[in-house]
Amino acid sequence: MIDTNNPSSEAVVCLLCGSDRARPAHSGPDYFMHLPGAFQLVRCDSCGLIYQNPRPPLTAIGRYYPDHYGSYSSAQAGLHARPGLLGIIIRRGQAKRCRMLGRAVPERPLQARRLLDIGCASGLFLEAMQRYAGWQVEGVELNATAAQATSARLGVPVFAGPFEAARYPDATFDAVTMWDVLEHLHDPVAGLREIRRILRPGGALFVRVPNADSYVAKLCGRYWVGYDLPRHMTVFGPRTLLRMIGEAGFDWPTAMFTSASYLTILHSLHFALEDGRTSPARAEAIHRMLLHPLARALALPLCRLADAIAGGSALEVLALRRG
Repeated sequence: MIDTNNPSSEAVVCLLCGSDRARPAHSGPDYFMHLPGAFQLVRCDSCGLIYQNPRPPLTAIGRYYPDHYGSYSSAQAGLHARPGLLGIIIRRGQAKRCRMLGRAVPERPLQARRLLDIGCASGLFLEAMQRYAGWQVEGVELNATAAQATSARLGVPVFAGPFEAARYPDATFDAVTMWDVLEHLHDPVAGLREIRRILRPGGALFVRVPNADSYVAKLCGRYWVGYDLPRHMTVFGPRTLLRMIGEAGFDWPTAMFTSASYLTILHSLHFALEDGRTSPARAEAIHRMLLHPLARALALPLCRLADAIAGGSALEVLALRRG
């Protein structure tokens, strides 16, 4: 049972429309980091946004991001330390993002374009962007250990702490990226408005979030990794994400589905196996078997076809600040 009277939790209204009318949508434990507690997502009756309520307050959320949290664990490794097919897929994915950003943001005469990656974690995207001429990059990372390691490894500034505390000057950056970060913010509309403030006119915001409307979310149920309780404050579908970006003052957002479903299914299956009668060792063995290059080669074309037809597990949006 979710204890709504827990003094370490806070009750909130809808983060998009402000309504206090909502119904339970999903509840569960912390399947990823196995930290204690039970947590709840609700769906707003007015706008359909899925958000965590009650939730850990901003002052307490750091306890759910230990130094061994998944996206921090490779802070010293780097892009080219990853072997095999997985490393190739990661590098190609990062290169695709870099090219898309380069096309979206006009070059500046005699000046480098400035990029801020919010939630940079191990710095893989920053590292990839360093290989493209004409960009000056920096990051923001909540976890101080990961921020320091990434800054030292790449030689770039990384602000350690909540993005809301960074307080960059107006019109500082040509591009801001948030890869699987917006869903972690306690006030995503305020965060998006802050990003618009620090973007120059003509600047670009690139956001990636889990897609609650995907076939993978429906297939995996409570084990879908896109829920990631209690770290995800919000879970978006295309409609609610586009509305929120519009509410923050961005122009012409364009939604697209990505091909992230195979790994999402694998990780969700791992949670389900661990939660059942399968021993941790057997669950890990099955997970590794399905990560084998041959298994991936057979499954990826089917997942990509399903993504195109039914909507993939990750949703990416590019939005521009026109004025």
